[in-house]
Parts: sequence; structure tokens; C-alpha cells
Amino acid sequence: MMNKKILLSLFSIIVGVIFTFYYLNKENIYAKEEYLVYAFQVGAFNNIDNANKLQETLPSSIIVNKENLNKVYVAIYKDTDIVNKMIVYFENKGINIYLKSIKVDKNFYKELNNYEELINKSTDESIYNKVNQSILNLYLEDFNE
Repeated sequence: MMNKKILLSLFSIIVGVIFTFYYLNKENIYAKEEYLVYAFQVGAFNNIDNANKLQETLPSSIIVNKENLNKVYVAIYKDTDIVNKMIVYFENKGINIYLKSIKVDKNFYKELNNYEELINKSTDESIYNKVNQSILNLYLEDFNE
């Protein structure tokens, strides 16, 4: 009888430890891989109408609601050489940007390579808006999932 109580207690402790371990680590098990990239933010507003007004002046831009703010982005890149190139591009257009680090998933991060390659090879600034808009649209798709 005593051995059964000891075995039952031992079994209960082992099951409890397993469930506790699973519960405390389940977020790590299901976490997505995330990567840091640079978002070129031009504004952040509590009021969506103000964000919309700014977006109307910037054809290649998106509004993302993060941390209860409507943030307006005009570009997203990861490679520092491309980031520096685009900083100069936006400064020449008179657009004040604030670089923000944001997290993206692995698929977006990989896709960004293709777009950055286009920017890197091009000296035609008309390409920049098209590439920026494509990246921003892709980001919105991932962000809204």
C-alpha cells in the first residue's frame, strides 16, 4: 500500500513537471523566426485622419497601426548600403524620415533581398517608388496576417 502511494506521488510530480515545462515554454515552441529591418517612418498619429492626410502627399506609403499609433512608412529595407542610399533619396525629395527597427518574418526578410537587388542595380529614381511600393504592399500583406 505504501509503495503504491509513493509511486502515485512520484507519477503526479513527474506529470506536473512535464505540464509545467510545456506551459512555460509553449510560446517558444510556436514562436516565429523574426528579423530586424529598417522602416522609414515619416509620421505617427493617434488620429487616423491625420495619417491619411500625410499619406495623400506621399503616393508610395502605407499606414500601419502599431502600439495604438497610425504609423506612416515610405520604405522598408535591411541592407545598410541600401538604407543609406534611400536616406539620401528621401532627403533630396525633402522628406524627413525617422529610421525605426521593426520585426519581420523570415519570408518577408528573404523577399526583401530581391527588391534590394533592384535598388542596388538601378540609378533610375523612378524605379525607387515602384520598388518601395511593392515592398510596402508585401509588408502590409504579412503584417495583416
